[in-house]
Amino acid sequence: MPAPSKDFIRKAFDSITPRYDRLNQILSFGMSEAWRKRSAELVLGDPRFTPKTILDLGCGTGKFLECFLQKKSWESAAGVDFSVAMLKKARETVPGKVLWLQEDFDALPFLEGSFDLVVSAFTLRSVQRLSEFLANVQRILTPGGRAAFLDLTRPRNVWVRLFFYPYLKLILPLLGWLVSGDRKAYGFLSDSVRRFQPPEETMRLMQSAGYRDCTKKSFAFGAATLIIGAK
Repeated sequence: MPAPSKDFIRKAFDSITPRYDRLNQILSFGMSEAWRKRSAELVLGDPRFTPKTILDLGCGTGKFLECFLQKKSWESAAGVDFSVAMLKKARETVPGKVLWLQEDFDALPFLEGSFDLVVSAFTLRSVQRLSEFLANVQRILTPGGRAAFLDLTRPRNVWVRLFFYPYLKLILPLLGWLVSGDRKAYGFLSDSVRRFQPPEETMRLMQSAGYRDCTKKSFAFGAATLIIGAK
C-alpha cells in the first residue's frame, strides 16, 4: 500500500500528540512500552557492539530513544521527526542531552558514517520509498554500525488472527477516534498494518541495500517485530 502524503501524516500526528503515548498503550493492550524496552535490550545486548552515537528516525515523543538513553551513556544522541508537536513533547519529557531535529526522514541531512546506531519505531509504514530509505540509513551508519526497526506486523498464528484482524479493522480505528478525535489518523494505522509487507520482505530489501547479519524478533505472536541489520 502506498504511504499517504507527508502533509497528511504531519497533520495527523500533530493533532494526536497530546494523547498519543497513552492511546498507544491502550491500543496495544499495554505492550508497546515493553516492546520498546525489550528491543533496546536486544540491540544493546551484544557485547561486541559498543555504539557511541545514536539517531532515532521518526522519533515522535521520544519514547523509543529514551529506552536506549536509559541503558548506557552516549557521546551524542539525536531524534528526527517532522511533526513540530511531537518534537516539542519530546524536548519537554525526555531527559538528557538530545539534539531534536525537524526533518524529513526520506531526505536525511546527515553525512555518510554519522551514527553507530540508527533506530526507528512504528514508522516504516509511513515511508514513501522504502528501498531508498533503507539505503540512506545504511549510508549514514558507521562501518560495523547497526540499524534497528520496530514495527507493527501481522500475527501468523491462525487463532490469534481470528481476534487480531477484527480488532485491527474495526475496534482500533473506533477507539483511536473516540480518544484522540482523529478518525483518519487511526484509520491509516489500521489499514497500513493490514497491508504492509511481511518482515521477511523488509529483511530482503535491507540485504539488497547492503545490510548484513539481518535478524528479526517477534513480539506478542507477531503483532510487532524488531528487525536488526548491520553495515
